[in-house]
Amino acid sequence: MDASALEALASMAGSAVVTAAMTDAWEDVRHKFAKLFGRGELDPLIGQRLDMTHAQLVATPAADLVKVQAEQAARWSGRLADLLTDRPDTEAELRALVREIQSLLGSGNAATASGSGAVAIGGDARLSVAGGGIAAAVIQGSAVVVNPQRPEPGTS
Repeated sequence: MDASALEALASMAGSAVVTAAMTDAWEDVRHKFAKLFGRGELDPLIGQRLDMTHAQLVATPAADLVKVQAEQAARWSGRLADLLTDRPDTEAELRALVREIQSLLGSGNAATASGSGAVAIGGDARLSVAGGGIAAAVIQGSAVVVNPQRPEPGTS
């Protein structure tokens, strides 16, 4: 697997861990990630780290949640990138686990983010702005524009 594919998979999986940690599917997802790291057996250290992630996320005030989710997703992305580097044979299993989590959470969409502020979304996305902000996207595939708003003259 090339480095960019490894990074994308690790990022998507890190986001999946964080998203699942805030849902009723958490115990099942936690178990599967601990087994992935433990080569079929529960890895107790990873289990503890998953528990700490879950505890931190559920205890975080709503105003700080997005920041903490991003931090946790980055940590898990790093751990998962290391796992894929050390054990390339886990790629297919990790891909399957990410798809399963997306299915459990009722979303076939996958989102990843990079340090540059870019976001890749596999599925539907809605961009909106307020207060004179700007939203931009690079679209691969078809696009539908609904109710576009143009800036008033002299405000662009």
